[in-house]
Amino acid sequence: MTQRLCLLMVFMLLSAGSSAVSARERIVLDLRQCIKRAVELSPEVAEASYEVKRLEAKRQQAEGAHYPQIEVLAITAPSPRARGDQVSSPDDSTDPVINGIFGRSEITLIQPLYTFGRLSNLREAAEGGIGATRAARERVISEIVLRTKRLYYTIQLAKSLRIHILDIKETIEEALDKVNRRLEKGLPTADEVDRYKLMTFLGIIDARLNEVEEGLAVATDALRTMTGIADDVEFDIEDEPFLPLGDSLKPLEESIRDARQRRPEFIQLREGIKAKRALVEAERSGYYPVFFMGFKGSIAGASNRDRLHNPFVFDEFNHSYASVFLGLRWTIDFGITKGRLMEAEAELNKLLEKKRYADEGIPFEVRKAYLEIEKARKDLMATESAYKNAKRWLVTALSNFDMGVGEAEDVADAIKMYALTRADYLRAVYNERLSYANLHHVTGMDIEEAME
Repeated sequence: MTQRLCLLMVFMLLSAGSSAVSARERIVLDLRQCIKRAVELSPEVAEASYEVKRLEAKRQQAEGAHYPQIEVLAITAPSPRARGDQVSSPDDSTDPVINGIFGRSEITLIQPLYTFGRLSNLREAAEGGIGATRAARERVISEIVLRTKRLYYTIQLAKSLRIHILDIKETIEEALDKVNRRLEKGLPTADEVDRYKLMTFLGIIDARLNEVEEGLAVATDALRTMTGIADDVEFDIEDEPFLPLGDSLKPLEESIRDARQRRPEFIQLREGIKAKRALVEAERSGYYPVFFMGFKGSIAGASNRDRLHNPFVFDEFNHSYASVFLGLRWTIDFGITKGRLMEAEAELNKLLEKKRYADEGIPFEVRKAYLEIEKARKDLMATESAYKNAKRWLVTALSNFDMGVGEAEDVADAIKMYALTRADYLRAVYNERLSYANLHHVTGMDIEEAME
């Protein structure tokens, strides 16, 4: 009994292990999972994230400039011989005789008091730079979301076209088989022209199937790469009905407002302009002095010297003092500050021009996306009506042909039109889905999809 129980447990463990292996060998993702993986694994997003960290380090430097800067110096060295006293000595500073050792420690503290806005503007510039860099990262994410959707919808379109082409191919083969049987029987409802026409359609269908298979393989491999799926793992997307999205649309003006608030390019420009303006003011403060308060202390001692108490005599090797002071530092550079200010103003004006272009261009992109959706919806209605009527035509032609009252030519024409109109409908579905993806991209709504 115990032996049977052990064998059963071993069998269950092996079965569980093989199931886990098979699960690892096949990965099926839906659109949201593809977007999440593509964003998480993107080197472009990682690079932009490190750029944000670099700007955060700059901000930390700007914030640190408000606090005291402390410098500590400690040294030890041989001490030269010093005989006599502070008035007379047989030794001088070039005497090479060493007969002692000394040590010295110094501490210096500088606290900025007033900089005419330089430090506060540098901190504000760093904040704006971080905001602009984060928006640049979101811009990269938005591009990845759009590319992922385009690949995902391309795969859906290719799979739907493949099913459609295989269905048409089966219909043609059945019709060709019927034509061949009628030709063998010498029936007048079929002739060689009908057979050649169907065989021609069959060859065209095979060529189209090869194109679809190639496109499907390329799109799948591209999406596999974006989502980080290994080559030795079977990868596919979820089998979902390839139907129109039919999402409701906000009023155009509301979408334009969303674009101005959410679009990463707008945010990047706003934060960049904020940073450049602060840098202009920081450079302008270079015309003015910096007021500061400080403290300095020093203590030194040597084994071969006595401490002097004469305030007029200072010994580098044996002393102690401490002092608090106020100071002013003013740099006059004869045009360097002016040139740096002009450079900062030029950078600011460049961003202002970009913003003016964005104010005109991005609303145009939103309007264009709306027009694309409207066209896609019209195409959907037209192609849906066309392919449904073509389907009825094909069913009627096949029924008449089966009953011996229809011509094979009618069947061939119906197959051709159904194949074309159904393919046009599937492409219209693809265009409609892609137009919604473009709308979400130009309004900045796809950032929320990536963060879900």
